[in-house]
Amino acid sequence: MSSSSVAGKLSREVLRKLRLATDAEAKDDREIVCSEVFADVTGSLDDNALGKLNVSQGTRFYQVLAPYFDKNEIAADDLLHVCRRLWGQPYVAPVYALLLHQWLLSHPLAGGSEQRQKHVNVLISGARQLFWGDVHSTTTHFQPLFLFLAYSVVFGQQRERLDSLPTQSQAAVISVVSCFLPYYDDPEAFPRALENMPMPDATATNSDHKPGEGANFVLTEVTDTLQKIKAEGSLLKYLRALIALQYSPYLASTQTVTKLRLQGQLYSLTSSGGPRYLPRPVNQAAFEALDSLFPFGRRSRRIINVAFKFLHPSEWRWAVVDACKSAVDVCKAWLGFWLSSVTGTIRTGLNAVRAWLRFLYDIPGSLVSKCKGLFRRNRNYKKKE
Repeated sequence: MSSSSVAGKLSREVLRKLRLATDAEAKDDREIVCSEVFADVTGSLDDNALGKLNVSQGTRFYQVLAPYFDKNEIAADDLLHVCRRLWGQPYVAPVYALLLHQWLLSHPLAGGSEQRQKHVNVLISGARQLFWGDVHSTTTHFQPLFLFLAYSVVFGQQRERLDSLPTQSQAAVISVVSCFLPYYDDPEAFPRALENMPMPDATATNSDHKPGEGANFVLTEVTDTLQKIKAEGSLLKYLRALIALQYSPYLASTQTVTKLRLQGQLYSLTSSGGPRYLPRPVNQAAFEALDSLFPFGRRSRRIINVAFKFLHPSEWRWAVVDACKSAVDVCKAWLGFWLSSVTGTIRTGLNAVRAWLRFLYDIPGSLVSKCKGLFRRNRNYKKKE
């Protein structure tokens, strides 16, 4: 059995279950069926399915079904029609986003031009729910969906897919990509993404893209997202991505309000107390991000933080540890400076002694050469006489 026929069989099974949900009279029954469909499409393929479909380990069913619906317009239209009848169910928007994102965003006429904005908005709403599920659980189950939105739509070289969307839908797509870009992408790639991010209201047809034009929008969305994250692993991913912006020229060009909000949010992450009670690795990473992005006032922040820790007896041990680490760092810096100074002084003295010895060594040679010159001149003078 070919991979296309297997994907077709899976798609028919999904449609069958969703039609059962539309025919169910009780709301609870519809929700149970929709939850089963969501669990099915987000599940991982077993070894038998991996062999038949010739895909890599860890592939999920929606990664196989989305390309199938993209190539089969009839099946995609049928799924869209069924999903419209189940808009009120909580699992339908995520299933809709997982299965129809390639078809809806790759074909400008998919689903009809009149309802296109509504369809895209439902897709983005479902995608946002999925991404928040990953962030709260520190998983990457839906990273393929994000990578398609980011690198096939927003960062596409020709930008046809982004420009074909309604204006409000463009802003929604760019917003969801900006919110979760530090989580799904590599930290080293975040500065480059900041450079290539377009403005929500700018398209290739009405303006030329300027590097870094969307940096302010991205940092605003990231700041708002940081306020809602509680998982330690997810916060560390965001902070590592922000640390990578240390030498980015586009950070300085952002609005002052945006930088102040980001600085305030990072400073709130340095506190280990309420209301979030963040773990110590997050506090340290937040301090590193503050020192990298806003180096001015670094010592003052450290002093204030240590002072507040002494007000809380439970933080005394960490205050002592931080003080010892700071003392060690100061000693290392002072010792390095002293060694470099002493080494420089010794090197200067050795160079002076070496020059003096070379001068003394050259004196006899110069005297001999001068005596020889005088002797030759006297001899020549006597010959002339």
